[in-house]
Amino acid sequence: MNSNLSYKKFEPFTYKSLDDLKNKISELGLEIPISSDMDLLRQPINIKNINIPNRLAIQPMEGFDATENGSPSELTVRRYKRYAEGGAGLIWFEATAIEHGCRTNEHQLILSEDTCEKFKTLLEEVKKKSSITLRELGFNTRCGLILQLNHSGRYTKRKRKRYPIRAFHSENLDLPIGVSQNDGIIIADEELKRLEDIWVEKALLAYEAGFDGVDIKACHGYLICELLSARTRENSKYGGMEFDNRTRFLLNIIRKLNKKLGPNSKFLITTRISAYTGIPYPEGFGIKEIQGESFPATIDLIESIELSKKLYALGLRLLNISAGNPYYRPEITRPYDTPIKNGLLPSEHPLYSINRLINLASIIKKQLPSDIIITGSGYTYLRQFAALIAAGLIKTQQVDICGFGRMAFANPNFPKQIFQEGIIDKQLCCIACSKCTQFMREGKNTGCAIRDPVYKD
Repeated sequence: MNSNLSYKKFEPFTYKSLDDLKNKISELGLEIPISSDMDLLRQPINIKNINIPNRLAIQPMEGFDATENGSPSELTVRRYKRYAEGGAGLIWFEATAIEHGCRTNEHQLILSEDTCEKFKTLLEEVKKKSSITLRELGFNTRCGLILQLNHSGRYTKRKRKRYPIRAFHSENLDLPIGVSQNDGIIIADEELKRLEDIWVEKALLAYEAGFDGVDIKACHGYLICELLSARTRENSKYGGMEFDNRTRFLLNIIRKLNKKLGPNSKFLITTRISAYTGIPYPEGFGIKEIQGESFPATIDLIESIELSKKLYALGLRLLNISAGNPYYRPEITRPYDTPIKNGLLPSEHPLYSINRLINLASIIKKQLPSDIIITGSGYTYLRQFAALIAAGLIKTQQVDICGFGRMAFANPNFPKQIFQEGIIDKQLCCIACSKCTQFMREGKNTGCAIRDPVYKD
């Protein structure tokens, strides 16, 4: 799968009909499946005796609206109640910091002994709202709830200023965020060893709070994702050319958490990984070892597949497959039409970006045992046609659950619309304008500036 096809130039979304979209997919030579059978998305799925009532998920999207100590605020509660009332089978809670010193925003959620009760209260409300909505839609159980736990690594901020906590030095990664080699630190092995235990501690708190599972976040350039690419990290048991070193941190956390939970626990451990970052060798993951290659790097999923198999061997039965580092080149992660302020237009056609995300998830799924559940990404860009592609992917068994992020900001009722009308309301769709990302970059509360009146000003 060659990722560097320069003839697929950027074009904005202009498809007025499904035929328009089909014609463009054909013209570009892509394989994006389409099905009108929405019953495929109503199928339940079971993971370690946890029932997920349908095949639609809310992806983790930071709202950056926590209180000073990291507790859910009124805005946080509003957002998750809206998700619960929308009818998704799985709500994957946003990246929540494992401690104060590793946040990207001073209003990022933090899970701690001080905030756990607030999370419990939020979850009780979400479970109640979800049960009511899903019963009305013909399902017999509430949605599943997973908490994503994160350390922001290179993208950490302290006192509203960048304080990169890096796995390795990289001018390529520093330049887009305006920091130099002298800013922040290279994280020490001793600190990483401490953080393994902090992650386990916070995962157990997530269990106590009432979540069904926890995501040890390993995507989008944050600390664990960066460690997976840390070939240039010297004299470290958590880096270098050895694959076992670069995966040690993530796998150690899961081993320790498994030991704490015990063999009969129903609490899900999962991870969202960037199976391919697009960043050229030696600083990328899921890439071919080609010196001097330009962006996007050629895909080579040998390490991504090997990591997935190791995760499976440790008992993981749910993986969330993403790609890219949105601070570097966001089109790999989330195709868009309009960049953030001073940003660049995508380097490729958005449908090619979507096709890549589909292929990454599909290839990994095919390499793993049949009882692994794969959640895919990238469908929001397809707007009102997204449900048809989601159904197509379930029909062709390329993924098991279809996750939506920006669409949930814009239109949290999209699952209900799919189940009741067979299509997402065109007038309520995300338009891939990057305004929610702009809010994030500016340290503001994050939501949809186009569709949600709370964020329009």
